[in-house]
Amino acid sequence: MIVTYTPDGDQAQQWEFSPGRIKSSEAEILQKRYGGTWDEFKVGVLKGDMRARRVMLFHCLRREHHTLRFEDMPDFFDEELELEFTKAELEGMRAQVAQASGLNADERESTLAALDVQIADAPEGLGKASSKN
Repeated sequence: MIVTYTPDGDQAQQWEFSPGRIKSSEAEILQKRYGGTWDEFKVGVLKGDMRARRVMLFHCLRREHHTLRFEDMPDFFDEELELEFTKAELEGMRAQVAQASGLNADERESTLAALDVQIADAPEGLGKASSKN
């Protein structure tokens, strides 16, 4: 997932956030800051839980500002933080939907069509060629 943080009147900052590639020691810190389980945190980020997104942004900012404390996190507007799935992530979701047994044919086809539209416009990832211009 590509995280773009554009503080009001400042330049955009971007990171790739992949929960599966976070070491357990870092995950424990994020989980503690979030106040729930690791799975709840990951779902919270996707569902728009502002606490989860604030913790995720803390993780991203801390990569560059190693001494940043959670208490010193900037207060941000929702519109200043954007999350975007990469092409590979969306293709993985598409494969899961294609194999899902709990969907009827109409649900499957409409979901696959929606994913195909998103895949066509999705970025490859940071530092890689993107289909968006």
